[in-house]
Amino acid sequence: MIIELLDKDKNILHLKSIDEIPKDLSTINSLQIINYKKPDIVTFEKLFDIDTTILNNSDDIEISSHYLEKESQLAFNFSFPYFTAQNKIEEIIVSFILKEEIMFSFMDINFEQFIPENKRQEHFDKIKNLPFTINTFLLMMIGIVPDYFADLTEIISKNIKTMYSSLQKEHDYSEHGLNEITALKFNNLLVKESLNEFRRILHLLRKSDKLSPEIKETILLELSDLTVINEYVQNNFERLDDLKDYISTKIDLEQNRIFKTLTIITMCISLPMLVAGIYGMNFKNMPELDWEYGYFYAIALILICFIIPLIWFKRKKWLQ
Repeated sequence: MIIELLDKDKNILHLKSIDEIPKDLSTINSLQIINYKKPDIVTFEKLFDIDTTILNNSDDIEISSHYLEKESQLAFNFSFPYFTAQNKIEEIIVSFILKEEIMFSFMDINFEQFIPENKRQEHFDKIKNLPFTINTFLLMMIGIVPDYFADLTEIISKNIKTMYSSLQKEHDYSEHGLNEITALKFNNLLVKESLNEFRRILHLLRKSDKLSPEIKETILLELSDLTVINEYVQNNFERLDDLKDYISTKIDLEQNRIFKTLTIITMCISLPMLVAGIYGMNFKNMPELDWEYGYFYAIALILICFIIPLIWFKRKKWLQ
């Protein structure tokens, strides 16, 4: 377990255990707990007198957001999608508990590592001169997370455009392309679900009496931006569907070309084989056996049976 403590002087301290937390809790602004275990949750509950109910929802069938508001605290969580080294999107649950003047965050891995340093610094500069309160924390969070969703959506959009460009240059289409589209669609789906969960949390926060009118107004503006991002996410689905149809059509056309080729070969071979089969039966009373030019007649008939289907397919424009 890793604990990052932010004190009143805005110094960040890295602690290795709960025992290193200062006895004087009034000096603490925030605690970030990473890679925690269930027994650790009970300890934090007792130490800070907080309700950690939302942390016990990790066993849900699907990852989803939760919101809990009580007289003494405000708690919520939402899923946070991120790209792995394999260019696949996975998600973690990020939980926040706001009690009095202390903000607690619980997560399996540090989600801040996926947010560019310049973005974090930009939003931190906006609040560095403000006293650290619940409103200050939410002001920073509702600024960073929507920007992150926008960047994530843009990355998926660029991947789709790259696939469009590469497929237009290829002439050999296979199931691999369809598998890549399925992977992109699943990534986009995770972003859409996480985005909707975060929007739900913001809507619930706007109804809270614990937030100032200024923060609620900021949340409203961010919700408008998230609506636009959601439209881009939906647009990615439509482009992926178009791309899938494009590849499927190309594969169907290629299969039709192969079937045409096989049909031409079959027709051009089967008729000559029929003639050869007839004259290979060796019946005694076959008149052609006594003809002087019977052999040349059979060869000519075989050639005619081969050429006539070619002429027919040529007129049907199958021979392109």
